Amino acid sequence: MILISDIKNGYGNSMALILLCCRIHFKTAETSDLNEFIDCNEVDWSSFVKNCRIHRIRPLVYRIILKATVPIEFRNKITNELNKLTLQSFEQVKETERLILLLQQNNITVIPYKGTAFSKQFFGNISMRESSDIDLIINPEDIPQTIHILENVGYIAPKKNYYNWMGHEQFIKTHKDLNFDLIKDAKRIQHVEMHFNTINKSIHLPNHRNTFNTDTLYKNKLFQKEISTLHPIEQYRSIVLHHLLMDGMGYLKTVVDLAQITVYLEILNKDYKIDADSQNILNELNTNYNLVLVQNILSQIIGIPLNKTIECGTEKSLTKRILSSSYRKVRKNKYPFLDGIVFNYIQLKYKSQFYNRKRDKIIYLVKSILSLSDPQPDDYMSIKLYKNLYFLYYIIRPFRLLFTPSNPYKHI
Repeated sequence: MILISDIKNGYGNSMALILLCCRIHFKTAETSDLNEFIDCNEVDWSSFVKNCRIHRIRPLVYRIILKATVPIEFRNKITNELNKLTLQSFEQVKETERLILLLQQNNITVIPYKGTAFSKQFFGNISMRESSDIDLIINPEDIPQTIHILENVGYIAPKKNYYNWMGHEQFIKTHKDLNFDLIKDAKRIQHVEMHFNTINKSIHLPNHRNTFNTDTLYKNKLFQKEISTLHPIEQYRSIVLHHLLMDGMGYLKTVVDLAQITVYLEILNKDYKIDADSQNILNELNTNYNLVLVQNILSQIIGIPLNKTIECGTEKSLTKRILSSSYRKVRKNKYPFLDGIVFNYIQLKYKSQFYNRKRDKIIYLVKSILSLSDPQPDDYMSIKLYKNLYFLYYIIRPFRLLFTPSNPYKHI
């Protein structure tokens, strides 16, 4: 485990304090360590709040820091912010449950994923995990009816025209979700993502399905009702694939998520509650993906006790990326086209290290590079061509990137 003094020297007092709060949550540090650090160091509290927002771990960290002796102005500020986040979580979980039951009444089954459901299942509290979206798993064949049902209760699907123009079958082949927004007074108050695949279709998944296994579900009380949720092992599998191959494990929220669910699974394993099928899934993940690197990062940053880890040479680079917040620092879109190239290069560099086999790394890199020229909704909708001329979009796309490049930070 990296010493807090080394975090302080390398990344500043506020990041060291944030990491100390995370360690206290995982019982690898004590509250007394927190008070001692505050007493002995000058803390830029505005920087502390800013970094918590960047790393999207405010609910967890704020609950810990409020146990320490902190300036009254700062205490009032983060108490108010924590109350707002908690209220937001309650609104999200209420809406999640409402949508699940609404669709259930229309014979459509959706299952909560990530968000408040993940927080409740693994943290034991719906408001411990910062989330801005409602994520639901859906059978893609239920999407047409779902659009109709949600529109009747005030939601809009921003990509509905694109979905209709593309056609259901082609949309399902090339996308992983369809999103809905609830707008009130010109402000988006809920964002719902209906997932029918785990991650983007362009990402290489060796020996893995890109769908959710919903054969075995758990019953959990989400808000007021018992709701079907993913099996913990399937939730783990999906989170690992998402956080590694889409987020690149680039910020502390991904680290905390993986640490929390890893601790949960360690307890299940000790209680002999992981069956043979689940163990096969875990073994396959370990075979295909560099979970040794993940364990090393969890051990170094959080300090949670895991089995003896093996150094794999890339821990320092990834740790630096996480703690320096460089995940979001690619020149702030000052030169959009060049920034897009730099951004994608860095993303590919870090994400490729999560594959164990050289062959899988190469396939991932080739597929990802080729996918950069894949037409996006904006490309299709800017110029509407007949389906037999779709191939022209692959020619149009590079020119659009050159003259009207997209913002690489849009979906981060």
